[in-house]
Amino acid sequence: MLRLFKKAVKRLKQEIVVARREIRGIIKDRQEYLRQPPNQFTTQGYEVITEFWDKNECDRLIQVTDSLLRDRSYSIKDNCYLLCRKDIHDVDLDVQQIMNAQEIDHKLSELFHSHVLEDIFEQRLGEEVVLQSISIKIDNTDTQTKRGYHTDGLTPTVYKAFIYLNDVDEYGDGPYTAIPSSHRHIVKRLINYFYGWGVNIFATSKTKATRNFKEDFFLFYSDRQADSIFGKAGTMIISNQQLVHKGWHQHDKTRRYAIICYLIPKKNYSGQAFSFGRTAVKQEAQIT
Repeated sequence: MLRLFKKAVKRLKQEIVVARREIRGIIKDRQEYLRQPPNQFTTQGYEVITEFWDKNECDRLIQVTDSLLRDRSYSIKDNCYLLCRKDIHDVDLDVQQIMNAQEIDHKLSELFHSHVLEDIFEQRLGEEVVLQSISIKIDNTDTQTKRGYHTDGLTPTVYKAFIYLNDVDEYGDGPYTAIPSSHRHIVKRLINYFYGWGVNIFATSKTKATRNFKEDFFLFYSDRQADSIFGKAGTMIISNQQLVHKGWHQHDKTRRYAIICYLIPKKNYSGQAFSFGRTAVKQEAQIT
């Protein structure tokens, strides 16, 4: 009994150390947002840019993507791989992604090296950013396992550019949905953080391995406050991923294809490789 008590105390101390670091980071991020140049993107947390990508290129990329889809994660070439979210998550089970797609497609490679995306963000943020990777995301129709409102990580800030490859005209097409200006909220964010922290503590070890509930928003936010972003193929959405967001939960009409570009502030970049979900590929290789 004493041994179990000591183990529990040790774990609690570790949790407190992590929580302190994360809370400091969350507060620091929000303070930085208030110092950013005031414009639509920094205030609202997202901005829509129409006709960014050529329609013919959208159609071509969909064909390329379809030729590479499989039912499980696998290595495509070098550092490019197909990630099936069901292999690493207990939500978004029908989502697939071709990660580091700039390594296998010449047009995405041109975009990756052009600095066009970095310029768009830097003009709005007033600071340098680094484009880490480009992926192609496939959201298959799903009304059962879509993740609810969340942020991408806790701290520091990450940014994304979403480029629709097919038309997203209605809710059944699975539009990107976000709560405007929620990236600036502190009190609501911290209350949700502590709520998720409690959920994490009581979650099973299997669930903890696939999901961090401290990134989920159970309180205060609803669809009534949200903007669902519709657009034709080629439409780009730039987003601060500390926005409270989700993919629309009643995605029941068409498969949604999108280019996803991952960017971070240059001050937070130390040359790290982009490897989200790579463990799923390694696991499949071991099974094979």
